[in-house]
Amino acid sequence: MTEGVIRRTVLLLLFAVVTGCATGQSVPDQPLLNTYWKLVSLEEPGVTVIEGHREPHLVLHQEGQRLAGSTGCNNLSGRYQLDDDQLRFRNLVTTLMACREVMQQEALFLKALKDTVSWTVDGDVLVFRDERAAKVAEFQAVYLY
Repeated sequence: MTEGVIRRTVLLLLFAVVTGCATGQSVPDQPLLNTYWKLVSLEEPGVTVIEGHREPHLVLHQEGQRLAGSTGCNNLSGRYQLDDDQLRFRNLVTTLMACREVMQQEALFLKALKDTVSWTVDGDVLVFRDERAAKVAEFQAVYLY
């Protein structure tokens, strides 16, 4: 074998190994409804989810178009209206516990829900957007089973 043939063979094998290791698979889009969505960010300047408290999250139940979740301090419930990629929340109520460290987060979370008019899911990431198409909140799907 000539040196050129050996070099090409080695390069071809290296390419096969590298491309064979890459799965190329992305996470399938998770359903909006009946999925536990953990809040990971609010799109207000400087606001991040506060660790060490209850996990802020949402579940949009298909049955009865009910919403349940937590703001990180208080339980949250209400209703939603879904029409394709349009999403509106209404009749939002929370319990009345006071958690000083997360009250700003809670207020911004509730504001984000009130401002939401549309949604998108990309893999296991859910994004809520306002009427200007600006991102107001981002969630990640949590697998419970």
